[in-house]
Amino acid sequence: MTEKRDSAMLPSMNRKKIFLIVLVIVLATSVALVFFSIILPRINLEHRTNHYLNVMENLNRTETKNGLRALFDRDYNYTELLAWEHERLVFVERRKIHEDPFEILEYGKGKCGEFSILYVALCLAHGYQARLVVDMFGDHAWTEIKLQGNWTHIDPTERKINDPYMYERDWDKDLKLVYAFEDGQFEDVTSNYKWKPT
Repeated sequence: MTEKRDSAMLPSMNRKKIFLIVLVIVLATSVALVFFSIILPRINLEHRTNHYLNVMENLNRTETKNGLRALFDRDYNYTELLAWEHERLVFVERRKIHEDPFEILEYGKGKCGEFSILYVALCLAHGYQARLVVDMFGDHAWTEIKLQGNWTHIDPTERKINDPYMYERDWDKDLKLVYAFEDGQFEDVTSNYKWKPT
């Protein structure tokens, strides 16, 4: 009789174990989802924000501005600076990443990050108020300079001036969060780049 009762309890115990295993899997999956969808992006966002604030701190240093300004024999306007940059910097898909303007010039190659960092640095060296603009959850950077009291979009990689909707309109990007970094501060400028088709 004992054998029959033990064997009858076996499926019931297996169901309990299966239930507990499923419960653990569901809980682990839920924790992983929260971590990867909420916590990790916030950690990454904070890291990227601090990183670009540090980049801008370097670009705003007096020695950085003076060193870049010494490369020129006269004042250049922002369109001349864009042309000057393209004479010295070649776009490449794969490259060693540089974030110091002097290293970027020495290496002579880059992607949007290098083009944008160098362009902001050149503009600052020529007395423009300039900031680095970054798609925080994407893979593109560009710039803004202040012209006649207004921030103006300039994509130095693409040589585009005042075409802020190009990313969503032409590239099919869905910009979620765009920050503009200036000296020691940043601003959410996402709405300036959201394309609203008419």
